[in-house]
Amino acid sequence: MNDARHKLLIIRLSSIGDILLTTSFIRQTRLNFPHSKIDFIIKDEFAELLKFNRNINHLIKYDSKTGFRGLIELKSSLIKNNYDLIFDLHNNFRSIYLRTGHSKAENHRIKKNKLTQFLYVKFKYNKYPQTIPIPERYLNVGKAAGIEDDEKGLEIFWDDKTNESVTQILDNHGISTNESFYTIAPGAGFYTKIWPIEYYKDLVKYIFKTHNTKIIVLGNTNDQDEGKELGNISEVIDLTGKISLLQAAVVLSKSKAFISNDSGLMHMATAVNTPVLAIFGSTVKEFGFSPYRSKAIVVENKNLNCRPCSHIGRNNCPKEHFKCMIEISPEIVIENFEQLIIN
Repeated sequence: MNDARHKLLIIRLSSIGDILLTTSFIRQTRLNFPHSKIDFIIKDEFAELLKFNRNINHLIKYDSKTGFRGLIELKSSLIKNNYDLIFDLHNNFRSIYLRTGHSKAENHRIKKNKLTQFLYVKFKYNKYPQTIPIPERYLNVGKAAGIEDDEKGLEIFWDDKTNESVTQILDNHGISTNESFYTIAPGAGFYTKIWPIEYYKDLVKYIFKTHNTKIIVLGNTNDQDEGKELGNISEVIDLTGKISLLQAAVVLSKSKAFISNDSGLMHMATAVNTPVLAIFGSTVKEFGFSPYRSKAIVVENKNLNCRPCSHIGRNNCPKEHFKCMIEISPEIVIENFEQLIIN
């Protein structure tokens, strides 16, 4: 099929993990529509993640600070593009508004299974017939348009300047080009997704003592308190809030393995093919956000009948015991870490 006339629009506004999880769909779309123009709408603060994606023709940035006025202006400009196909991978108020009103566009949207999710969170009634990863749910959005699975994972791209800047950053911290190191990310968007910082301290001390290698701590500005605590430990380098998203991706690509909570950086590590040890607290794999098509181990407390208490995380433990994380001891994580790096 000659697809040169086609104009395609993909919508996923946020956030880090969700956007990285779209990268397999973007590539699959390009493979099935090699000559089409593919645009992608994203919130301005996350645009860096797709800035160098070779499968996108035009990255359209939405500034959420402009509010509904900005949304109206954005939609007006989109209408003029005369899209043939629109794939809404977000399916919220903003994306619904942006995808409607296109006279000739064929619309496809993700189905979120809100009822199934609600029953599992509120009543622990698991109606998920199987665990379907989010990238495969994205793929289902495009199947009606002929998009097929290429059986590959996530990806992220950067330029030579970003790579060179990371080489310089590592060199400033005494890490040479060929020197190995591990990375960890102790933060997450919600309290119930965060493994205790005291446990992370025990973990990094073990890694240095046993493997005699440096550990780099990654995260955003909200994680700087934890990063500073860990940075006080010998051979731990704190980069929380000090580097960009793309620089973090380069650091992860050079890391021997990555340990984190259920977070966006977890998906970033899978996108650069770095082995991942993920610690899940209040969330569960059935929601589809576990490491995708990568070498990974997910550690979780399966002995609780109060999990999951949320599909995205909470700011406090509703049972006030936080056993989903507290009962995952450093020894358990260390055992799984050794398994990850040996196999």
